[in-house]
Amino acid sequence: MTGRVEGKVAFITGAARGQGRSHAVRLAEEGADIIAVDIAEDIESVRRFYPGATEGDLAETVKEVEALDRRIVATKADVRDYGALKAALDDTTVESIKPTATALIEVVIMIASSSRKACGPPLKPSAKNVMPSKSVHWMMQKNARRTNFETT
Repeated sequence: MTGRVEGKVAFITGAARGQGRSHAVRLAEEGADIIAVDIAEDIESVRRFYPGATEGDLAETVKEVEALDRRIVATKADVRDYGALKAALDDTTVESIKPTATALIEVVIMIASSSRKACGPPLKPSAKNVMPSKSVHWMMQKNARRTNFETT
């Protein structure tokens, strides 16, 4: 079944790769235009567990969505920064995502797919391999904000 979200706009965080990219591509296949957001960089304190996406990854998402003849506006932004997320949405003009529209963009689909977790082989507890409290705080803040966006 195609066209289920024809003419709708989806705002997707974590869109550079993985589930975020797959959501963007699938929604584009179904007719949605996409506002894609990703931090597209490594977070030093989390890198040993999970390398960050890159700007090249975000560009690949753009390429895949455009190949489906859908519009996409991609922005490099950190979901922990409300101002950056608001700007990503506010800076997406009607003309950039829907040139034939005469009203403000109405985002009807929101997918918060950005998150980080410590992953990798189990580590034996020691002072050397305990995740720094700064990293734990970063992941909790990011994942809590993700939940907030999903439920509001």
